[in-house]
Amino acid sequence: MNHNDLNIKENNELRPVHISIAGTPHRIICPADRVKSLESSAEKLNEKIREIRQATKGKVLNNEELLVLACLDLYDQVQGLNTTISAHEQAQNQAAALIEKINKDALSVLR
Repeated sequence: MNHNDLNIKENNELRPVHISIAGTPHRIICPADRVKSLESSAEKLNEKIREIRQATKGKVLNNEELLVLACLDLYDQVQGLNTTISAHEQAQNQAAALIEKINKDALSVLR
């Protein structure tokens, strides 16, 4: 086994990670190189849940309701980002087509 094989094997190692979501503990098996990302994601989800609790003061929501609301909000954010990305890609394509037309027009004038 060479050094590169050892690195690949280490990168694929799975580790148990203990996280808490909305006060409920979870044990997740995760690739060793993704542990920090998983922990960060759990913290961001908990932040979103805290925001929802703040916004719904006076109403007691159970964990399932909180998680559904958090998932819906995060999905809405993802869809918004996808829409923004699509708009940017369309603008880039239009700009590239305009540049190509300008270059063709300039070449035809120079001939």
